[in-house]
Amino acid sequence: MSSAALPTLVADRTFVDDALETALRDHSGGTPNPVFQAMRFAVLTGGQRLRPVLALRIGRLANADIRLVTRGAVSIELFHCASLIVDDLPCMDDEMMRRGQPTVHRQFGESTAVLAAFSLVALAARHATEGVTCPAEAERLGCFQQKLLRVLDCNSLVGGQAMDLADPGCSSRRLAELKTAPLFKLAARAGLLGSPLDEPLRHQITKLGHEFGISYQLMDDLNDGHATSREAFEQQLSQTRALLSPFGASAAEIQDMLDYLEAKSIA
Repeated sequence: MSSAALPTLVADRTFVDDALETALRDHSGGTPNPVFQAMRFAVLTGGQRLRPVLALRIGRLANADIRLVTRGAVSIELFHCASLIVDDLPCMDDEMMRRGQPTVHRQFGESTAVLAAFSLVALAARHATEGVTCPAEAERLGCFQQKLLRVLDCNSLVGGQAMDLADPGCSSRRLAELKTAPLFKLAARAGLLGSPLDEPLRHQITKLGHEFGISYQLMDDLNDGHATSREAFEQQLSQTRALLSPFGASAAEIQDMLDYLEAKSIA
């Protein structure tokens, strides 16, 4: 299949949005309450969906089991949205707006926002494995679930947020490695679920996810004015592109995502 025939970024985002809608609807229990409404608001009011889209595109590149990849991709985005609720709280970054909308705590109150974040983390973990009956699939997804929960500790996302709070507006690779890269690396792991690729190529793709996350953060720093030089971003982007060299034209969809980051950095 040529790169021109592959789904567009918009189509992949739509696929992810539909999967997120289904996951949240199945969680409602038929009796929506303010916490559930806050969860939907946090997840379904826009977003670039880069992490789950990266998982899907790696899944196609790696000839993975797209059913399993989708489970992983949805879990990652639910988890990411939970982290944004927490990041935005008055005791954290005290953000007023997110994705062109009021932040969750402004829309629903701080207490409901905290409960929604907890519930999204639980849903993300549960979604990865719930209802899986095949022992081999359950084992793969169980390992993925453990990796998902490991990013929520003081050596990963929590540590990155603590570093950011200690030095607001700081821009460093170490911060990106803690706060941003883990979920992109996890997206790469999700894309490998059920893939027949050998270990060296799997390692290459996992490293790609990590470096993609660094590239994303450096792009975001440029947009926010936290970085004043493009040199670090351009060097990082070049290093990330180089990781795709073993895959040739098959990696066109992921190259497109790197092009998207480059375009966003000068928008």
